[in-house]
Amino acid sequence: MYLIPPNETQIAHIKNEDFYQPLHRLEEDVTRLMEWLTKQPHLPNITDRTWLAHFITGCKYNLQRSKQVIDSYFVARAEYPEFFGSFTREQLKEANKQGSVCLFPKLTPEGNRIFCTTTRQSSDDEKYDVMVFCQVSIAIMDLQLKLEPMYGNIILYDLKHIRLAQFMAFTPTLTKNLLRCCIDSFPLRVKTVHYINPPKFMSRLIAFFKLFVSNKIRDRIFVHDSLEDLYQYIPKDVLPDLYGGTGGNLEKYEEDMLELLMANKEWLEARPKADLSRRPEHTKADELDMNGTFKQLQID
Repeated sequence: MYLIPPNETQIAHIKNEDFYQPLHRLEEDVTRLMEWLTKQPHLPNITDRTWLAHFITGCKYNLQRSKQVIDSYFVARAEYPEFFGSFTREQLKEANKQGSVCLFPKLTPEGNRIFCTTTRQSSDDEKYDVMVFCQVSIAIMDLQLKLEPMYGNIILYDLKHIRLAQFMAFTPTLTKNLLRCCIDSFPLRVKTVHYINPPKFMSRLIAFFKLFVSNKIRDRIFVHDSLEDLYQYIPKDVLPDLYGGTGGNLEKYEEDMLELLMANKEWLEARPKADLSRRPEHTKADELDMNGTFKQLQID
């Protein structure tokens, strides 16, 4: 297991969050969420208390919001099955020649996990499989949710070798559906988004991405022309050597991530989804025990 859990200092920081709830309160909410799920005809009956606890934590311990997000989580998997397909070790190795997705082992001092996407130097655009990239990205998020509470994520994009053809592969429809599956339907708390090694068409890329996200996340997008600038947000001891850090070797991160994906291949292929044929036609806020409105994207 290459993901390092929070240390005492990071746990203390997490506990200082104004929404933090003690373990006994979390256990009570897990029981309530399990009971609520049994009453939803279209949702699977989940009995994994640890997974549910991780889910509630990602929703800032808000039970009402957890119900809304978990409904979206399972419904999205039924509505967009193409993003939850199976992949082989060979497909992952081939995709890795174009770029990779992985989690960094060390958390930031605040207890946030880095989700990193890198690009590789290549001239063969035909071998870039955008759907494998999407499937792996969501699979990694699923594994994070399985393995640890989602206290917060920092998104890091290394665009040093991105080509225009790769960018163009993300059509508006694909991008909208991908974000529906991985942001709107996860207990994901996006802290910041960082782009390093920006290409010449960076302004077009940012403008495109901003079309699909909230104003709050737009304000948390940072483009760095130097690694020194990045260090103001992510300390060196969390970053791998490729980015001037002391946190380890990026290739080793990628290898460990591939092995984690393969070790959980059976679990990933059996991920449950909603039964849309049994879904109520109109799901009202009060039926989800929601109080008022909710935001699609959780920003802290």
